[in-house]
Amino acid sequence: MANFFRPELGPSEKPYFIPFGDAGGKPRWHDDGYAGSSLQRQRKDRSTVFAQPSGDKMRWFFRPDYVAQIISNPATAGKTAISLPALASWLFRRDQIDSVSDAVERAIDALKLDRDGLIGPNSVFTRDDVAHIGDLPLSDAPIENEALLALLAKFSPAPKSKGDALENDGDQATGILHEIAAPGSWEVPEESLDDFAGLRGLREPVMRAIAALHSGMHVIFTGPPGTGKTTLAEAVCKLAGFPSWTVPATDQWTTFETIGGYFPVPSETSAEDRLDFLPGAVVGAIEQQRCLIIDEINRADIDKAFGELFTLLTGKSVTLPYRRRSESGFRRVRLQIGTGLVEEDIDAIQVPDWWRLIGAMNDADKASLKRLSLAFIRRFAFIPIDLPEKEIYISILKAELDRAEPSVRARLSHLENCLVELFPDRAAGLGSIGLPLGPGIPLAMIRHGVSEAISWPTRGSEEITASAIESYLVPQFQGRPDKHSDILAVLTSYVPDADGLAAVLGVWTGVSP
Repeated sequence: MANFFRPELGPSEKPYFIPFGDAGGKPRWHDDGYAGSSLQRQRKDRSTVFAQPSGDKMRWFFRPDYVAQIISNPATAGKTAISLPALASWLFRRDQIDSVSDAVERAIDALKLDRDGLIGPNSVFTRDDVAHIGDLPLSDAPIENEALLALLAKFSPAPKSKGDALENDGDQATGILHEIAAPGSWEVPEESLDDFAGLRGLREPVMRAIAALHSGMHVIFTGPPGTGKTTLAEAVCKLAGFPSWTVPATDQWTTFETIGGYFPVPSETSAEDRLDFLPGAVVGAIEQQRCLIIDEINRADIDKAFGELFTLLTGKSVTLPYRRRSESGFRRVRLQIGTGLVEEDIDAIQVPDWWRLIGAMNDADKASLKRLSLAFIRRFAFIPIDLPEKEIYISILKAELDRAEPSVRARLSHLENCLVELFPDRAAGLGSIGLPLGPGIPLAMIRHGVSEAISWPTRGSEEITASAIESYLVPQFQGRPDKHSDILAVLTSYVPDADGLAAVLGVWTGVSP
């Protein structure tokens, strides 16, 4: 059945196409269970053809006179036998056949049709070219899959009545989704993987991410805060030539924010709003043909927020529990992987084969890590981003400081010493107490220090440092009462007012002075 009756690019929900016999107003496309259910029905309804050994309910055999029973059955008696040229042309449509007669002989051999006298003027099959297949002008090149589907779509008859249409809702295959051209490529040359987007020392994670994306996987960047995970995700998409859309996750996310849901929209024909399906972040990005980047993805309750998207992320089409308004009425919304036929009542949102979801996740956020279920983890490649090498880290900070006017730069000497001692070395400063932070935080502190030095000429170097620490660094330790004492021990030497620092830190760690 799979070899002969499952055309490539066929609809995912009804993949089997049966071209022979009177369709009786019903669709010719059938679901995966068609072969087994048809055989069971034949065994049940045709007791004159099939039988079972006594006491053995697992085996079946043809009755000795089964051919005569088929021929004399009222459902087949007097009807034209099945044309072997037509049958063979369908069965071997993918193969190079020298002639229709060769195809007929091949079909007879493959299906053992001459074993029990099934071929003849008054039997089940005939060699006669009833459909005049031999008169068709055949091409040297095989028919393209999309062209074949376009022909098959014409074979599905319209339902005989409205009742039939309801009964067979969604079975009619009437449209073909064509491949969406890729604006870029995940096959990125190695010489392009060096420094980009202002990020340095990230060649290894970029190489891993590109390899995962090229292989068809989705990606999540993990690492300490401030290491540029989201910026890197955006840079990778830009490097590969794909447009992207960045959204921040929250712990309030449900499938409404990711998939979408019913929402009041203005009506063109009345003064009242009406409900219609509006896409969420994931579905909206797919419709816009943009890769989706989700910042702080582990802040969302993944199982609650992603729902049906688990199936999509494995590369399978999924029909959503929503309908969307169209000119022909409400149609079921389906996220359709790849190309192929879609049914009449389907509003297909095609997912290009190059579309990817890229997340960023702070591994310091322990409270949120446990929300990643194994089902979710299996669908992603997790790419760790560590701190840059110490020398690179220091050069990043000094390059930002060197952008300031010399007179301003001189007033930031205390802040510079603080940053160089606190951030770049995993064995010293914040790294020594297990709280490493990437360059994003100290770079923000430098820009703040430059602004204060320019705006307030009377500000001293230590005051600027204390302001930057309490405004940018201390909030990074929210919810870490276990590290309160260690943080104070590391920072106290840079802030003259130790009691004031402890009070500000306690607001974020939850530890009272």
